[in-house]
Amino acid sequence: MPKRYFEHLYNEICVVVGRRISRYDLWLLMWDNGGDPDELDRSQARHFVENNLSALLIEQSCVLAPRARKRLERRILHFDPDHPTPEEWLGSLCEQFRQAA
Repeated sequence: MPKRYFEHLYNEICVVVGRRISRYDLWLLMWDNGGDPDELDRSQARHFVENNLSALLIEQSCVLAPRARKRLERRILHFDPDHPTPEEWLGSLCEQFRQAA
């Protein structure tokens, strides 16, 4: 499950930035600042959001309006790996239809 936190963090940042960012650069930034991307949990995600998200956004030349920034933080911090995201739920539903056809 911890890997899902990192994947969710990566996906949310890519959506806000409007393009794909380097997954490896995000992994290294997190690792260099004391986090373990492979074992990411809610407290490490909170630490990243509070301390390193700004640096990443600046590095990606992305300026967010305060409201968009709060929305991104909320989506990252309220993620529950025990429940599928809407995207995962829809993907599994589409897969079931594909297998049935």
